Amino acid sequence: MAINAKKDISDLIVNTDVMADLLGFTRQRVNQLDKEGVLVKAAPGRWPLADNIKKYLEFVKYGQRTSEEEEAEIQYWEEKALHEKAKRETAELKLAKMQNQLHDARDVELALTNMVVTFRNKVLSIPQKLAPKIIGLDNLAEITEAINEELYEALTELSEYDPAMFAGGEEIIEIEEEDDQVISEDNQEGCTSTETDSK
Repeated sequence: MAINAKKDISDLIVNTDVMADLLGFTRQRVNQLDKEGVLVKAAPGRWPLADNIKKYLEFVKYGQRTSEEEEAEIQYWEEKALHEKAKRETAELKLAKMQNQLHDARDVELALTNMVVTFRNKVLSIPQKLAPKIIGLDNLAEITEAINEELYEALTELSEYDPAMFAGGEEIIEIEEEDDQVISEDNQEGCTSTETDSK
């Protein structure tokens, strides 16, 4: 007599006794595995057979992990993601600085202060420079032209933007990096000489 094999057991539900018998456990152990999240119930005393066989095999394959271990792994990956994000943002900022699209606040403040001071000095020097030129002029057009010429010259100082004015901090960074390398090399040499002395 031919026995037909069941092709689909995905919807097969068994009771706790059958589940325990299949896994070789007691009822208590099956319920404990449910509490630990290894097995799942469809309802009290009712276990989806196919799902629980897969879950138990995974549990055997990868081993049991405590909730603390799982929490630690989650925290590790969260920290790693934050670290990678910070590294990417730092790299983007460095690239923008290298392309003169980003400047340090200190460099901008210094450059703007210099520009404003230069402009102020230019404006304050206008009367002294202009007085000898217009003292003998009677023509209003000539006087206006002389005044405008001096004002435009002063305003030109503010209109000339040069990214190099804001590049002051890059040299400091390079020097700091070089210092780090020198310190590292000194430490290595110190370790080598200590090892030699100890021998």
